[in-house]
Amino acid sequence: MSRQQAVCAPSRVSFLTGRRPETTRLFDFNSYWRTHAGNYSTLPQYFKEHGYVTMSVGKVFHPGISSNHSDDYPLSWSIPPYHPSSEKYENTKTCKGEDGEFHANLVCPVDVSEVPEGTLPDIQSTEEAIKLLKSVKQQNSSFFLAVGYHKPHIPFRFPKEFLKLYPIENISLAPDPYIPKKLPLVAYNPWADIRKRDDVQTLNISFPYGPIPEDFQLLIRQSYYASVSYLDDQIGQLLNALEGLGLSNDTIIVFASDHGWSLGEHGEWAKYSNFDVATRVPLIFYVPGMTNNYKPQQSVFRYIDPFNSDLQKKQPGKSVELPVELVSLFSTITDLAKLPALPTCPQHSFHIELCTEGRSIAKHLYTLEDTQFDLTLAVAYSSYPRPSSSPQWNSDLPDLKDITIMGYSMRTMDFRYTVWVGYNPVTFQDNFDEIYGHELYLVKSDPNQDNNLYNHSVHFDIYEKNFL
Repeated sequence: MSRQQAVCAPSRVSFLTGRRPETTRLFDFNSYWRTHAGNYSTLPQYFKEHGYVTMSVGKVFHPGISSNHSDDYPLSWSIPPYHPSSEKYENTKTCKGEDGEFHANLVCPVDVSEVPEGTLPDIQSTEEAIKLLKSVKQQNSSFFLAVGYHKPHIPFRFPKEFLKLYPIENISLAPDPYIPKKLPLVAYNPWADIRKRDDVQTLNISFPYGPIPEDFQLLIRQSYYASVSYLDDQIGQLLNALEGLGLSNDTIIVFASDHGWSLGEHGEWAKYSNFDVATRVPLIFYVPGMTNNYKPQQSVFRYIDPFNSDLQKKQPGKSVELPVELVSLFSTITDLAKLPALPTCPQHSFHIELCTEGRSIAKHLYTLEDTQFDLTLAVAYSSYPRPSSSPQWNSDLPDLKDITIMGYSMRTMDFRYTVWVGYNPVTFQDNFDEIYGHELYLVKSDPNQDNNLYNHSVHFDIYEKNFL
């Protein structure tokens, strides 16, 4: 599954409206699509208009200007969206260091009993989501519940006991921790947000290419894995509660993320690129009677304690390795719920409130076999903006006014191709006569995308001496 841009707000607005960033005109965090681009309907809004109680918990829309400082309430939601009270401490000095002082660190395992309010945002979100499920169960309401968990978003602030699952001696570096020699300069992500954290600043890493010391790379990777297991545990508790309320036999469940995250691959960290590691996300569907072979009396979502050494693996689901896109979520979920199908957007749809730029993939859930897919249509597109042809402090997340280059990328079963072209942020026009770089990777022979086969780019060969 590919998202359309590897950063929070543009990705979320894209899949919640079913429009690509080129149509939402949101490439940063600083505009509200309804006033900046078009009054597009959203996925929860569509369900609300068809009689569902729609509820938002945690980070669903990105907070701030990009959702009108309201998470698009009341247009998208039946009740005010819930945000955990402990969320305000996520980026404050709550990480105890070896010096006994508190810091705003990247790596931040905590004793939950010692943090402000004695809880963490995702724990609160799970508790609130369960309360809402009990409420709609009591009211016998059709519901659409979106639960947005924070982790594994930075900082890696999670209950420290999850480190036990990943002993540091078992952690390895990324398989390709060096900047590819033929990577166009414009494609490199200098991970500026990581550098701002207190623990990273103490490492005195040179900008923009200086590598993170290997021992700290291992700590980052360990903390990311622990954060994911912490998230997995919260989801397990939520799904177990859903089943306990008798709702699992008639509730469609979709699990996805807004972007991937580099863990040292290509010498990069965080998101902010067009590589698979930044654009690829999980996409999991549970559709009663369609995606599972369980009998009604069988437990589907039994909670599994991650610290129990006698873990019993559950029956695995079916999976298909094919490129699809998050922009298809709106139309797919609509189809699965048997609501009226969304019309396909024309080439220019700024004036159309309800349509989709993503094809529904619901029919493919009936027969999860590769042979049932039209591989000629199995293409996922993404894009990423840059302010300059070489890495700058704002290369990761440039404001719209500073964007001068756009990287357009397509991923098929066989290759990823990216072209970096000139871009005008006032007219929203690209210029393919102004080329800053090309990338071409054959993913079967080069799955990590390290060997750029396109040979007409200004690339990292000129910096080779810095990395040998």
